Amino acid sequence: MRPEQLSIESLQAFVAVVDTGAFSAAADRLHLTQPAISKRIQSLEATLQRPLFERQGRRVRPTEVAERLLPEAREILARLHAIEQQVADLDQVVRGRIRMATSHHIALHRLPAPLAALRTRYPELELELAFMDSEAGIEAVMHGEADLALATLPDDLPKDAEAHTVWTDDLVPMIARDRARDAPQDTLQRLHDWPAILPPVDSTTRRQIDQALAAQGLRPAAAQESPYLEVIRMMIAAGLGIGFLPRTMATAELAILKWPAPPITRQLGWVRHADRYRSRTLEAVIEELHNGVDQEPPGLIDLQV
Repeated sequence: MRPEQLSIESLQAFVAVVDTGAFSAAADRLHLTQPAISKRIQSLEATLQRPLFERQGRRVRPTEVAERLLPEAREILARLHAIEQQVADLDQVVRGRIRMATSHHIALHRLPAPLAALRTRYPELELELAFMDSEAGIEAVMHGEADLALATLPDDLPKDAEAHTVWTDDLVPMIARDRARDAPQDTLQRLHDWPAILPPVDSTTRRQIDQALAAQGLRPAAAQESPYLEVIRMMIAAGLGIGFLPRTMATAELAILKWPAPPITRQLGWVRHADRYRSRTLEAVIEELHNGVDQEPPGLIDLQV
């Protein structure tokens, strides 16, 4: 190995190819051309004198060497980003880049106001948003691929994670309003008889719903699953079944059913790696997330039957 030939650019390309599974997707992520990505990977392979990927059509799979290199590459890139943040802090100006992983739901319903405020208050701040499921966002933070994850907070956070609740969602059963009178009035009986539309079984939100239903002696199998609550809302409104959504997502097409049990709530908030440098810029972002937290998102309609 000739360490002097290692470059940050080649490591960035390497991690992007591993994460996306394709040179073309890595090029899109880094805003480069595919030949540029290929050249950087070839340079890294020449330095290591080992192949890093096995080609499988348009997809690639990491070799054993790549698997061993990956955690070190992530750590090097994370340390470099921390150095950049520390240097930016020297002039006491909120500037630089914050990489934020966020779920689609939080991005749509909770982020617009904080993002607008940050844009106005800190014009030199660059926010890089990546949209992914909560579980993937937390993993991205722990791997050094993101500075902050905005996610549904699980009960079992990773050991080195620091997390804080910002918002609380009240999850309530909903049904299509035009079908509300065609089924038993008892919510538990409806859940027993009607097809359920639920988040994926491996998601934090699904586990919380399943635990609440199990406490009532119910274990409905999901007739439909979607990681996007907006899609679940659409399917419920179309009369395809019954499901649980945040109360703030109610619309005129949906009826909120009475829930005869303890409330089902989920905590939404931020997660960061506890051992990473907490920059002035990151502090500014976190502070803005907590501002105005008591304000309900727009569009709240409470239509209970």
